[in-house]
Amino acid sequence: MLVVHHLRERKTGPQIPVTVVQCRTHRRAFTLYPLGHVPYGRLAVAPVRLDGRVTFSTVGEASSAAAQPAWETTATLGPAFAAMRGETVKITDPRWWATAARERLDAGARLLGVDPALSDADGDAIALRLAIPRLVHRQAARAYATARGRAQRGSVLVGILPALGADACLLDRIFAAGAHAGLWGTVTRWDAASAGVRGQVFPGRGAAAG
Repeated sequence: MLVVHHLRERKTGPQIPVTVVQCRTHRRAFTLYPLGHVPYGRLAVAPVRLDGRVTFSTVGEASSAAAQPAWETTATLGPAFAAMRGETVKITDPRWWATAARERLDAGARLLGVDPALSDADGDAIALRLAIPRLVHRQAARAYATARGRAQRGSVLVGILPALGADACLLDRIFAAGAHAGLWGTVTRWDAASAGVRGQVFPGRGAAAG
């Protein structure tokens, strides 16, 4: 039986308490994180509010019809925007910035399934989970593989984002793709109304959960 054990204040990320749940039968506890967030994360992995609804960018077109999800504010794809714009961070040793920037871009490429280190089968599986048209995805993967420098690679990743859309399943698709890419473990949602596990996120038509 699962029960709420206590609330724990966060040191990073949204400054709201996270819920620690305990199984009375097995004496094991785990933490529930706000929608869009993962352990040790300071930013959301997808452009969603704490209630799961998509947030839109205030940069560019003011028209709601042209508005795009605010990917530049996320931990997963924000680095791609920074790389595309040539933005850097002032630190003592510039080599640290180069390494960190490359790792963040690689993580974004894995999430979107275009990292050259991924097999074709994994790329296909991630494209399915993200519901990105396969032709669009393969073209992006080729472009990323031949891109030179952080700015070009960031531009390729940003160019894929419109294909993701902004429907109510965006967060679930991102969670499912990230789980398959190995960026985090299997994601399970907690239903506050029934105080129980609702099930694993839906990874896309015809694909196994997780």
